Amino acid sequence: MRCTFFSFLIILTLLGSGETPAAPFSIKIVRTSDNVASVTGELHVNGKFLVHTLELPYKNNASYISSIPTGTYSAHLRYDKSDRWRLQLDNVPDRGGVQIHIGNYPNQTQGCILVGTKVFNQSNRLEESQAAYSILRNCFYGTPTPNSSPDKKLKVEIRYTQK
Repeated sequence: MRCTFFSFLIILTLLGSGETPAAPFSIKIVRTSDNVASVTGELHVNGKFLVHTLELPYKNNASYISSIPTGTYSAHLRYDKSDRWRLQLDNVPDRGGVQIHIGNYPNQTQGCILVGTKVFNQSNRLEESQAAYSILRNCFYGTPTPNSSPDKKLKVEIRYTQK
């Protein structure tokens, strides 16, 4: 088969620059239960349930004392905290520094999202937060011992369960 200049250009266009687009890492947090002390939910990655969540109750999006509004947010990685890895949500209205991190009780968050492997709605707590955090981190990297950061487009959607 003869390759003409025109077909060669088409092939180059289809191949692009050789760079692949960032792989999606889509987190969906479905808030399933709330009371005066906390909001609990489920964290799914790319459609698969992964861990449970705990947040403060919604109080008009007030900094440090409220969960954030439902919506879809981009996110980025932070390596400057003591745990050396966090997901921070971007463009949260009137808020900054909202992260997904370790914690078991509402008093261990200032408007962020905590993760755990077990949730207890009546006592407003999570269990095994460190284990859940490792599960989330391993899911992101694809290994418990990463040696580089993959190119992934981070998106976090937060919504309430359909009632």
